[in-house]
Amino acid sequence: MSGLAIEQIGRRGFLSNSGVVNVNQLNKSEARIMKENIPNTASMRGIACALLLASGSVSAQVVPFTDPAPLSCETTNFAITADVIGGAFPSAVPCDTVDASQGTCSDYGYTITSRTGAKIDHTLIAVSVDQAVHHTIPDSTISQPGSGDSTTGFLAYARHEYPIRFNSNGTTYNANVYIKGRSSPRISTILIKSGKTYESCLIAGPGIAGDPFQPVTQTESTIVAGGKCPVTKIFDVNGNLVDIALNDDASTDCYIGRPPEVRINDQILRNNTSKDGITFGDNTTTCYGPPMPKTPLCVCTKTPCP
Repeated sequence: MSGLAIEQIGRRGFLSNSGVVNVNQLNKSEARIMKENIPNTASMRGIACALLLASGSVSAQVVPFTDPAPLSCETTNFAITADVIGGAFPSAVPCDTVDASQGTCSDYGYTITSRTGAKIDHTLIAVSVDQAVHHTIPDSTISQPGSGDSTTGFLAYARHEYPIRFNSNGTTYNANVYIKGRSSPRISTILIKSGKTYESCLIAGPGIAGDPFQPVTQTESTIVAGGKCPVTKIFDVNGNLVDIALNDDASTDCYIGRPPEVRINDQILRNNTSKDGITFGDNTTTCYGPPMPKTPLCVCTKTPCP
């Protein structure tokens, strides 16, 4: 009735050129109809805001995570590390140590440690829907895609991933997910529930069918600092350097440093992208990054390093 009343009045000339109704020329019935159907200022503001939001003019900006899938992550109360075995993550293992016909599985192992003494009640790992779980150690609860975890609600309505939940009651926990066949990791989410607190972070997890003839090499042994320090360089799943460890036969005069920045001739080192890093001083220091790693990694023959 609202649209009809306004249309009839318009045809009879009761709207001024400015669009304001000339109420003096309306009879009481018509004036009452118009008053009932003209929205107030607050309503108009609400409609305008709704239209603005619906049009997409106001939107939250999501900053994409562009770094490689990390092999460790931390929350307020917990530290999680992927178990790199023989320089590989995941590691290729028999699905069944007794029945060889079960084939090869990819072992995604994680160590969860409380940083504050908070108890680990539940550990949940997101698994890509194209990955088939053979088994887990310890036993776990696996939910169907779209249903989410029944205890925490993790991944409810998500169909590209499904959750695996491990139950525990301690400050350290080891969880292993065995995927059928060879698999390569991708960025995934691990969720820790402690009491009423939920904490999560990004970590390398089960996600991409792998080529069984192309194992992922994640370590490389070399000698740095002018041939004085044997080290092992550790890479993430995308081949980016993430850490360096001194080998057992390294001299006690070899040191690892992670300075916030490196200066050479009083200039901040940037764009140090060589796979061999840069060696300076009297062949006493080798540094890698930035930008990869973001925080420089250095090996030196003296302290502080560098």
